[in-house]
Amino acid sequence: MERIVIADCRSDDKTIYSLEKIGLTVIPTKLLANLYDGIASHADMQIHYLGNNRFICAPEAYLHYKKWLPVEFDIIKGSAALDSTYPQDIAYNTASFGNFVICNTGSTAIEILTEYQSMSQTILNVNQGYSKCNICIVNNNSIITSDEGIARTALKENINTLKINAGYIKLRNMNYGFIGGATGLIEKNILAVNGSINTHPDGDVIKEFCKKQDVELYELKEGILEDIGSIISNLQV
Repeated sequence: MERIVIADCRSDDKTIYSLEKIGLTVIPTKLLANLYDGIASHADMQIHYLGNNRFICAPEAYLHYKKWLPVEFDIIKGSAALDSTYPQDIAYNTASFGNFVICNTGSTAIEILTEYQSMSQTILNVNQGYSKCNICIVNNNSIITSDEGIARTALKENINTLKINAGYIKLRNMNYGFIGGATGLIEKNILAVNGSINTHPDGDVIKEFCKKQDVELYELKEGILEDIGSIISNLQV
């Protein structure tokens, strides 16, 4: 199976190089004019991985991913169009791992909910619309988040959860970004990190948490962590 990652088309060259040098095929995102600039090219705003080489994406991005994804991948065109006004921008911003799906169900694309219902996944509703942005998936039962509501909901389900301080992550034209948007699991034991984890005040805690899960951090570039809308791979988590 070809290993691919979908990454922000405006990512640093160093970020892309670091992904390609370990054998991953990097699929660039599409810059969407109907989203505000800070997130207009973010993968987690426009496409979601359902598993088994199946994706679902915003209708505005469908032809782009149909062109770029290898032929063995299936892609569903979602019916929810995106708009820069919240919550019209979060229809595809869903975190999925193990038996769990975390999202704001009231604003999530119906196709995503239907697909996971058919798989008998446990869908957890949270107030945080930018769920995938704010969830770093470490393994099939472990996450890192700065969102209190997500952490509280996950802990109730016995999901191994590390709650970190908000901020300290760069996001284009915004005050700060999120840990999920600055990371992506690219192998079952390798978590790609877009920047140096040591620039975050909880860096040591994050490293220890990942070490306990036997997950290695792979820093894609130097400097402050940067939210690029998640690094989405076709890894089954």
